Amino acid sequence: MLKNLTLFEKRLKSHHDSGGIVNKFVPGEKATQETFEKMLEIKPDDRKKAIYVHTPYCDKICSFCNLNRKQIDGSLDSYAQYIADEFNKYGKTTYFKESTFDVIFFGGGTPTVYKPHQLEIILKSIRENVKLSESYEFTFETTLHNLTEEKLTVMMNYGVNRLSVGIQTFSERGRKFYNRTYGKEEVIERLRKLKAFFKGDVCVDIIYNFPDQTLEEVIEDARIVKELELSSASFYSLMVHNGSKLSQDIEAEKVKMEEDMKKDYLLFQHFAEEMLREDSYHILELTKIARNSGDNYQYIKVRNNGGDTFPIGVGAGGSVQGIGVFRMSKEMSFYSKQTEYHEKFSRLSGIMQFPVIPKKLVKEILSADEFMYFDEKMKDYEKNGLLVEKEESYDLTKDGVFWGNNLSSDITLYILEKEFNK
Repeated sequence: MLKNLTLFEKRLKSHHDSGGIVNKFVPGEKATQETFEKMLEIKPDDRKKAIYVHTPYCDKICSFCNLNRKQIDGSLDSYAQYIADEFNKYGKTTYFKESTFDVIFFGGGTPTVYKPHQLEIILKSIRENVKLSESYEFTFETTLHNLTEEKLTVMMNYGVNRLSVGIQTFSERGRKFYNRTYGKEEVIERLRKLKAFFKGDVCVDIIYNFPDQTLEEVIEDARIVKELELSSASFYSLMVHNGSKLSQDIEAEKVKMEEDMKKDYLLFQHFAEEMLREDSYHILELTKIARNSGDNYQYIKVRNNGGDTFPIGVGAGGSVQGIGVFRMSKEMSFYSKQTEYHEKFSRLSGIMQFPVIPKKLVKEILSADEFMYFDEKMKDYEKNGLLVEKEESYDLTKDGVFWGNNLSSDITLYILEKEFNK
């Protein structure tokens, strides 16, 4: 409903956009490496656990990217050995010895830039130090141009069962804008071959709202995803990040980008409607549509439901047993302690990344007064067509999914203002 375009001044396009609100009311607490290492020798609690491994290297830089990465200018032998050594080091701790992990996620950068023997070094160290659950998920982010059957064979031999491929769009114009390798037909053919060879889920990223993108182009992206029967498609609206080539081109007036909420909304709606048309896909979370009985995306479920994410690699961040960790370099990490409020609203924000928000889970997180404030806001959102309240849940409409990160941010601010202004 186009009337909902005036509900918020600006659309928050990612989960990270809505963070940081708690710090306005409750200051964060510092932690130390010593605190972290002592915690690793205590028997871990029973929360779900994931490992995030960061590879800060790419062989080609996307125009929109400002992530912790750089273009390869030499061998990755030493970095591969560093990652293996990290697993060997932490594998000796009580935390690793007594934990069963549900998820391993290799992000970047582009984790498939490693050569097969480098992958073998890393993955062998994981096999020797990590105990996985029976229904584990093991993901590598990747691009199509640096995947080979030799690399895939190594990965599958060590249990990798999910690939997240950075496609962004199948449109020829869009691929040129994003600085992607290969044209539309080559991309489709490579995805077909990848699906036939790889024993696991093949998922893709779609980024919509590049300059002058048409509704026909975004609908075609959805149709190709369905035709290829891909396990899921993440779908994000293009964000301009400081430090990216795109931001520099905008500043130099080589590229013209205008905030157009109506266009953003229409592209989102047309992509979602086309994906959902035959009922073979469903909305899994705010930025992902998955094939029925396909991608389960356990990584985001662990992260967004209060689980641990153990970070390994330069640029990796996560939280382990209530201690935040960010790996600034091989030699230095930054540690913080989650206060009760930070942990509480991080979990609430995580639950609100999904289209169905169970009341039972919200009540487990919030106090009685806080839930009352939460419910007040949800009833306001329902009046605006953003959700439907049911006996046991609040179910977001497609408009609610579009504004989902705003709802999470807005409701967190509302509850904290009520609590701290009593």
